Amino acid sequence: MAEPKTNLISMTFRRPWGRYAQGDRAGFEPARAKQLEDRKIAVPTATVKQETSAPKKAGGATKPTGTEGADKT
Repeated sequence: MAEPKTNLISMTFRRPWGRYAQGDRAGFEPARAKQLEDRKIAVPTATVKQETSAPKKAGGATKPTGTEGADKT
């Protein structure tokens, strides 16, 4: 039986690669994780979590998109 991997780095995919789709997360050995990051295929999940938990800029209401509220003639 294979020895369990304990030092895997969780990566979040930015674009499809092999069997992984954009947004998928998977654990890789440090060397493979560095290759994926260098090739801009995936980023460490810890980095993604930090970006999404950063406070949003205050004051700016988002501009509506699409046709919500538009006159329909």
